[in-house]
Amino acid sequence: MGLAALVVLVVGGMQGWTWWRQERQAEAVRVVAQPGQITMYTTNTCPYCAQARVWLNGHDIPWRECNIDQDAVCRANFEAQGAPGVPLLHVKGHWQLGFDAQWLALALQTEPRQPRPSNAGSPRP
Repeated sequence: MGLAALVVLVVGGMQGWTWWRQERQAEAVRVVAQPGQITMYTTNTCPYCAQARVWLNGHDIPWRECNIDQDAVCRANFEAQGAPGVPLLHVKGHWQLGFDAQWLALALQTEPRQPRPSNAGSPRP
């Protein structure tokens, strides 16, 4: 009985910690995000894009979706970055492959990056 209670306590504590950390990250993004600063390049079938959509919408973060399966301009912009996949985030001139709330908060707090004529700023690892 004592071991079961300990396991429940540990698991509950871990879930609480995860929730608290996500809420802090969401608040850090929400207080600085302005409409038009966050664009996420997605596809119709990307499960990671779906998770990022849920996170952004669930925390009332203003963002714009650019679906490369449905929009030729989005596809061209995505391909110009040379990224190997989606979600690809564009925030104030900064690019990030994959959704990361901590990176998003930091990117929103930095000065806008000027576009480069080459793919030297590609998010490709």
